[in-house]
Amino acid sequence: MIEINLLPPEMRKVDRTSLRRLLCMVAAVVLFSSSAIGLVLSIKRYRTEQANKASLTKEVTRLEPLAKEYDLISAQIQEIATRIQTIAEIKSTRLRWGRKLDELYAILPDFVWFDKLELKKSRARGVAARTGSASTLNLECLVAGADEKQYAQFRRVLTGELAGDGPYTGEDFFGDFDSLGYSGWTREEFPATEEGVALKFDLTLPVRQLQAPAPPKKVVRPVVAAK
Repeated sequence: MIEINLLPPEMRKVDRTSLRRLLCMVAAVVLFSSSAIGLVLSIKRYRTEQANKASLTKEVTRLEPLAKEYDLISAQIQEIATRIQTIAEIKSTRLRWGRKLDELYAILPDFVWFDKLELKKSRARGVAARTGSASTLNLECLVAGADEKQYAQFRRVLTGELAGDGPYTGEDFFGDFDSLGYSGWTREEFPATEEGVALKFDLTLPVRQLQAPAPPKKVVRPVVAAK
């Protein structure tokens, strides 16, 4: 049966929405709004990440040729550094005998002359390791006259205990040797000289092992990210 409400509008009873239905509607609106906002933010973040990825990929593509060129230049620099190091080692471990003979000539007293001067290299590695020297300078010397004090004086001149007036001293000459070997002497006749006699003796000077310079530190370049 159909019911008709004949009361005026101001007197009619208004049917209100139940609280449970209202809460469900509000929750549905909140969830929908949150989902919509989250979706929008996710899309925006995705687009930002894609833009950053494209930018980084473009940057890596631009830097790759530079990285290859840098690697090539670094390899060339390393090769040059190795050559320089090799030359420095050779230079530092070789004695300049021309200068060494000039030093010896400058400090040599007038009453001393040489019968023989020889640089003898140690062939056996064990000998070199035991003596600490790979070569030895051997001198066969003669001192004019029979005065033994001149022999001792010559040794002091060689080791730098007695300094002369020349451009070099015994310290300059003896600085490249480890020690001055001792040997006795023999008296020999030299009628052609003013003294008529001379003291003959041998001197051995082990060559000091020169230290090679420390190798340069290897330069580590920064790593460039690949694709």
